[in-house]
Amino acid sequence: MHFRLVTPLLENLDEIEGVCLVLTSFSDDRPLRGLTGLVDWRLNGQLSRLVLSEFIDAHYQESMLAPIEGRLPFQRILLIGMGKRSDFNAERFEEVCRFCFKTLVNLGILRFAMTLPGRVGLDVGLRQALAGWRRALLESFDADQLEALELVVLEAPDVQRELAEPMRTLQREISDLAKQAKATPTL
Repeated sequence: MHFRLVTPLLENLDEIEGVCLVLTSFSDDRPLRGLTGLVDWRLNGQLSRLVLSEFIDAHYQESMLAPIEGRLPFQRILLIGMGKRSDFNAERFEEVCRFCFKTLVNLGILRFAMTLPGRVGLDVGLRQALAGWRRALLESFDADQLEALELVVLEAPDVQRELAEPMRTLQREISDLAKQAKATPTL
């Protein structure tokens, strides 16, 4: 697994090459907020139009895969619905992460950029978020997929400071798991 921490600004997204940009939204966040809102702005309101037309409403575990037409250096966007903000907690955070990762596995995507769903530190404590994110990651991807992951985590600088060491630890853990899986003969 290779990961980078990047501040979620449009100019930073322009410098990330990836197959997929994963965005999340609460069903009651209108207009779209955070990175999803910034990307919507860059896409001239494409995501907002899909919401207004009721093509997608960001209900819990709803997903939409959309191509990007040259406005960002990604091939597509995966938008994941998180349901109502008032229903969001640490358990829901982990479920959304697991749903997101399993969707990426089903799509065969191992190169992606994403924020941690919700407002980590506000909606969900950072320590809880890291534990849930780690469990969801390890349960969703097999050892070979984990080893091949190229992941950009888009978070604010204050969250990045808190994430840096746990992410490096997770990276080492995944490397060890991959080595063990290769050393264990299959029957």
